[in-house]
Amino acid sequence: MRKKPLSQQVLVVTGASSGLGRAIARLAGERGAKVVVAARNADGLAGAVREIEAAGSQALAVEVDVARQEDVERLVAAAVERFGRIDTFVANAAVTVYTEAHRLEPEELRRVMDVNFYGQVYAYWAALAHLRASRGTFVSISSALAYRGIPLQAAYCASKAALRNFFESARVELGRERAGVAISLVLPGAINTPQFDRDRQKTGLQPQPVAPIYQPEVVAEATLRCCERPVRELAVSWGAQKLLWGQKLSPRVGDLVLARTGWSGQTTGEPKPLGSPDILFETLPGDPGAHGRFDELSRRSAVLTSARLRLRKGGSIAVLTAPLVAAAIGYHRVTRRG
Repeated sequence: MRKKPLSQQVLVVTGASSGLGRAIARLAGERGAKVVVAARNADGLAGAVREIEAAGSQALAVEVDVARQEDVERLVAAAVERFGRIDTFVANAAVTVYTEAHRLEPEELRRVMDVNFYGQVYAYWAALAHLRASRGTFVSISSALAYRGIPLQAAYCASKAALRNFFESARVELGRERAGVAISLVLPGAINTPQFDRDRQKTGLQPQPVAPIYQPEVVAEATLRCCERPVRELAVSWGAQKLLWGQKLSPRVGDLVLARTGWSGQTTGEPKPLGSPDILFETLPGDPGAHGRFDELSRRSAVLTSARLRLRKGGSIAVLTAPLVAAAIGYHRVTRRG
């Protein structure tokens, strides 16, 4: 179901002070959308507003903690008061804790679920009436890890898996009532964002995204495409698609690979003091921007995702079978070595 052009839309983006949310908000502003940016970090929000207004569009910043339902309701009310409606809600805010599952403290796990899961649920509840009125779109920024848990990220993976199933239920419900509201799940792979310097870690090492790493603009581009032409679930990047197909083909092989690489692949190997400042419960000052420290290692395009979005159905089928073939080849090599 095709939606309004971005130039005619009002977007709300959470987690917009940095990283992917910042890139989504900036790119939406460049394409003429009116953008409401939300996060805890006032410095980052001010930077986002400057970027959107510099592109010639209008912006509103609202400081919120999405873990608080009343904050999310206030965000939606502010957006409607300023711009009269909401056409797309992009639920992006997220936190994580790098540690083994048994080392998570109850309050850490609860906080991750409160921000990542309940934060998006609160957004869906608060925005739904307005999306019904505009026949708009709810975009859940999920993760390929919604389908595959990995070491050191049990809390994050659990929150994303919960979201995927929650929105599957909601999608069917909206379809049955013919509400005209679309729900898109964006499933990125690794993104070069500032979060890896700001997340809580209990390993004593500097976190990093699992290669291949992509610039946030790659995922932002795909997300904005879903605002105009919603996709049920969109895996963004080869890393995400490879993980999804590998999980379908053989979770056991995934277990073996992650047992070897799941720890080393998520850190740079550099020491980082335990107890370093993080954003789990409170924000950190300053404007971190959209990019993290991994610019030199990050790709600026995702060929497979672009092909899926641009090709017609027949071509898309051919393109989307490529990861299955690649996964099968990888599986064959692993089993032969075993």
